[in-house]
Amino acid sequence: MWSARLVIAGLACVAAGRQTVAGDDAALNGFTPPIWSVVGSLGGTYTNNVYLTPSATQSDVYWTPDITIRADGRLTSDIYYRIYARGDFDAFTDESDADNSVARAGARLATNISDWTASIAYENRYSFGGIFQDRLFVGHDVIGSIWRTLDWSWISLSPGALLNYRFADVDESQRFRMELWLGIEVPLDEKWSVVSEPFFEQFWFTDGLNSGRRDSVYSVSLGLQYAITENANLTTEVVYESGTSNRPGLNYDFLEIGPRLDFVY
Repeated sequence: MWSARLVIAGLACVAAGRQTVAGDDAALNGFTPPIWSVVGSLGGTYTNNVYLTPSATQSDVYWTPDITIRADGRLTSDIYYRIYARGDFDAFTDESDADNSVARAGARLATNISDWTASIAYENRYSFGGIFQDRLFVGHDVIGSIWRTLDWSWISLSPGALLNYRFADVDESQRFRMELWLGIEVPLDEKWSVVSEPFFEQFWFTDGLNSGRRDSVYSVSLGLQYAITENANLTTEVVYESGTSNRPGLNYDFLEIGPRLDFVY
């Protein structure tokens, strides 16, 4: 339920840095073979609104393993490629009816434009109720995004934007989605940092019973991050999220808190 974009993106830069160093000479000539890595996280989170309901909320603790296996390289001297497979799930301690999981595979092309990274991606997504049990839909996502990281005085900022359209075998799952975020990191010393991420997400559903539906999601997180090694961070954070919809009964908000281990190898 929470977003780990900021921490995962930071750790991902470590793997990307290894690839750049290893492949600099070959990159001058264009294509480089892929370098494989594993990116993942493991979180335990308390939430006060398991089912995202406007009232009569239910609290619980859930666990979220998230693993991605990926291959990165250069297609040309200025175009990067990535292929990946990813699986994750939310497993609730008591409210098992809320368990959900996703398996996906995709490919991405990216290039640098000034100080920004722009990418286009395709992702094949399988969404399940339960832990990879009841298939809800199969999605085909086309995704465009742009992001950058900049250091300003004693603070590091990571703004980004994403636009996505999902084709799916269930009409109600087809929609446009936009994301806007701003990752913020304030180092306290070599190991500790304060991290935060204001986030906005907008959905425009296009088909089936959801045709005309508009959902908005606003969230902000605040956490304390500890760099265990160059490749692993431990973050404890608080997240507040509010969702609104033009359909009755779909508004909600929640507060979550918990630790998360992020790693890349």
